[in-house]
Amino acid sequence: KQWYQRRVRGLCLRLGRSVVRNGLLNCSKAVSQLTADKEVVGLGWASDLENEMRAGLSEKPALTDIVNYYFNKAAPACEEECLKTIRKGSYEKSLQLIRGTLGVIKPCNDVLEISFPIRRENGDIETITGFRSQHSHHRTPTKGGLRFSEDIDRETINSLAKINSFTSALIDVPFGGAKAGIRINPEKYTTRELEKIVRRFTVELAKKGFIGPGIDVLGPDLGTGEQEMNWIADTYRNTLGSQDLNSYACVTGKSRAMGGIHGRDRSAGKGLFLTCSQFLEDADFMKAVRLIPGAFGKKVIIQGFGNLATTPADTSHVAVPRLWE
Repeated sequence: KQWYQRRVRGLCLRLGRSVVRNGLLNCSKAVSQLTADKEVVGLGWASDLENEMRAGLSEKPALTDIVNYYFNKAAPACEEECLKTIRKGSYEKSLQLIRGTLGVIKPCNDVLEISFPIRRENGDIETITGFRSQHSHHRTPTKGGLRFSEDIDRETINSLAKINSFTSALIDVPFGGAKAGIRINPEKYTTRELEKIVRRFTVELAKKGFIGPGIDVLGPDLGTGEQEMNWIADTYRNTLGSQDLNSYACVTGKSRAMGGIHGRDRSAGKGLFLTCSQFLEDADFMKAVRLIPGAFGKKVIIQGFGNLATTPADTSHVAVPRLWE
């Protein structure tokens, strides 16, 4: 089992690197160059890629199509890299092992879809649908945020969970990827109604074993923040985690009063700013996208101004004043 987990970790890391290298191209441009990519996407992955293209990758492809496209594009490069270091018997057996492991990595291991009723303050009874996807258990706990959105579905949550696995592997963080979502528009609900939804969702996750320290850890995402994480931690501690000393570790992003970390609310935005800064200063990356290294003389567009977008906007305005001229 330990040998298998090490192999999956290594493959996730190599696959993530390949995704990053191949992901420099704009997705729509890559789709239009499918014919040219056939030579690159060999070793058994081309048919999957072609099927996804025929399935409807258009100018506005779904997130699922994008993730699968880049997975299939990165897989051959990953296979070639792994064959240099992994030898399990003959060449054919080694290739069979690598392809089999990549086939295991592509789908999500566990996906939970929950529907439950709540009574709203006006007396109406409404059915709420939520999802939790655990992509990979090669490292535990699985880690991924909880988002509120009317546009989410099972496939979107699965794709976001896959992305979390690859990003964790890239920087060698010991987490498997996961993601959760509740299909609501939070602006249409009162605070009390949102609390009821979040607490009930937490209970359902706990009953199915989809939350817990060292098992599956949630965090804030689109439409959620400290308050929602506090509700989750409190609900878990008073139900399934009542005997667990580390029960509050079932979520990240909670308030400091409940064991959270100072600066967590700005950490994702700060990380985005630092990542973009490194990207802009890297000569190889800039050459790949045909730009001159450095931030000066470039224009930046930030979509939205919520928890994530506020921090890079503020930080870049102070750190690189000329960027906003």
